[in-house]
Amino acid sequence: MFPTRFITAVLGGIAALVLVGAPSATAAPQPVAVRTIYYDASKAAELSPLVDQAAEIWNTRVTSVKLVAGQGGISVTTAQNGSAPGTASCVGCTRGQIYFYRNQIKSSGAGPLRVVVHEFGHILSLQHPSDIGNCDKVMAGGRCENPYPNADESAAVQRFWAGSRLRAEPGPLPADESETLGAPALVTR
Repeated sequence: MFPTRFITAVLGGIAALVLVGAPSATAAPQPVAVRTIYYDASKAAELSPLVDQAAEIWNTRVTSVKLVAGQGGISVTTAQNGSAPGTASCVGCTRGQIYFYRNQIKSSGAGPLRVVVHEFGHILSLQHPSDIGNCDKVMAGGRCENPYPNADESAAVQRFWAGSRLRAEPGPLPADESETLGAPALVTR
């Protein structure tokens, strides 16, 4: 009986230390899972390199979501004419469509990379701010070249995806499924 009681006492003591923790130990913060959004730029023609560059710009500014080239997520298409330099079919989503319109990009006076980063901003959850034309905000549009989201825009994307109920990485979805994270599915310009 003595060895059984001894082992039980030792295990009980170890369990108590594990539950209480060492006096100087602090709990490490739990890492937030990175949400991956796949994008396919195979139909973006001459804008394809800018699509990859825009993804990299966002990837260097946020850590809760990552844009990765691949299929089953956001399709990027370039056409000659449209209603705006670009449109995104949803806000805060992992599946959708971005259209870029060559003639409207040229006539807008905005840098093409800025337009691409702006449309990805919609996919990443951002809406247009009230101060349209502010060159410091990539989501403000305008006749600007600056393609870099400001700190507030990056923080908003970070908060949205870090708080997302879809933290685990499911991989690309079949073409007929859609998830919008509770955000409205709409077309933005």
